[in-house]
Amino acid sequence: MSLSRRGFLAGSGAALAAISTQHSWAESPLYWQAGWQTAPAEGYASTDMTLIRGELPADLKGVLYRNGPAQFRYGDQYLDHWFDGDGMVHSIRFEDGRAVHSGQFVKTEKRIAEQAAQKFLAPGFGTLGDPSYPVSSADATNAANTSVLRVGDDLLALWEAGSAYRLDPVSLETLGPKTWRGDLKGVPFLAHPKVETNGTIWNLGVSGPNVGIYRISADGSQTDFGLVNIGVPAYIHDFAMTERHLLILVQPWIYQKQTPPFTNSMAWSPEQGLRVLIVDKSDFSNTRWAELPPRFFFHTGDAWEDADGRIFIDLATYPDSQFVEQGEADTIEGKYQKPAHSGAQMAMIMIPKKGEASLTETGLPAEFPRIDPRYQGQARNQVWMIDSEQRDFAPGSSKIRRLDWQTMVPDMHDFGREHMVEEHIFVPRHDSAQEGVGWLVGTTLNMKERATEVHVFDAMHLNDGPMASFRAPYAWPLGFHGTWADA
Repeated sequence: MSLSRRGFLAGSGAALAAISTQHSWAESPLYWQAGWQTAPAEGYASTDMTLIRGELPADLKGVLYRNGPAQFRYGDQYLDHWFDGDGMVHSIRFEDGRAVHSGQFVKTEKRIAEQAAQKFLAPGFGTLGDPSYPVSSADATNAANTSVLRVGDDLLALWEAGSAYRLDPVSLETLGPKTWRGDLKGVPFLAHPKVETNGTIWNLGVSGPNVGIYRISADGSQTDFGLVNIGVPAYIHDFAMTERHLLILVQPWIYQKQTPPFTNSMAWSPEQGLRVLIVDKSDFSNTRWAELPPRFFFHTGDAWEDADGRIFIDLATYPDSQFVEQGEADTIEGKYQKPAHSGAQMAMIMIPKKGEASLTETGLPAEFPRIDPRYQGQARNQVWMIDSEQRDFAPGSSKIRRLDWQTMVPDMHDFGREHMVEEHIFVPRHDSAQEGVGWLVGTTLNMKERATEVHVFDAMHLNDGPMASFRAPYAWPLGFHGTWADA
């Protein structure tokens, strides 16, 4: 691999710096606040979306599932942090030229209690909560709002600090917390599991400096579990995996105490650097560390190893933890000020078998990196992402990108200023095993039409624009992550 042509991207990071401007949704024709409107408590019944562009590929048949916060206020009480809103899982079914949307809240212990009281009660990531609210376990505060995973007959709603929640994959009705094994009841299960090409699922569960490692069979019937110690109680949201190793990225945002809100209990500690614990998947006691400069991150693309044993990890890096500490509280209340903090950029970590690891940052504004899942943990070139460049007039970005690490040739689509883009995921075509042969599928909020749209691209030709676009007759709240299930 060569990053020698990364220089062409260096200037793009300059666009992240701009004068902050105050905006209110009431003053703007672009209704960005729709992305933070509380969803109907009864959810969304199956609704046909309107085809507004192109034609759905005949062989694209399946379901895009997405998850994200959807409860932002009770009366005059606003949520304190975006990450604490009750999760709503959405289903967009593609078949016979149609796209059909439905959505349901995940009926967690937290949601049931707060709906009954009609106010926020549970402490959370950035929420103090009501001191009288009983917290008997992590699942008493579980928002089930971050991602989704299909395992066997279940659809799982994921949240990093507690159990996965089981849903019916068709009706989206909540079936209850998932217990992988009797002795693992309530053990945290991160929202970013990794799935090998044979279907084996790997994930982490974090408690202070202890990190549990899950290895789960493709159908969910068998679970192995082990522990490693990372030395400090660091915030871990995502990790990476090669064919031989798990890569636990220990960033320098460290818990100082275990009291809510947790954003106030943590400290940015750059002297710790960004450290990577390399764990042998066949022997969890066989580990080594790599040291890197201090960076914050939420998401990796993933990782692979080359013939020389060098490990590569692509990820979106922030210079520090400012973004997560702010939590979009003003945005939730209908006020927008362009963030003064720096956004994320696409980067590559290289860890040799011996010697110092390196971090190469491209300057390309990027978040929510996704890869071709057929190449999970294997050598590859492609990564897809949304642009992280913040705008003066509304939150978010309007661009999606593809980056080829080998050629550094850019590929991008801009939906236009009226759109706020969300994560797009790769859906493989089954007539080819070649990397990148497939579709990129994802959603945007059309702030002018006050409606959510879903778009389908030829994954290797984003510049050509969507092959098909559908629009719902309403907007649903912005989410975080999704997955695809074939019909």
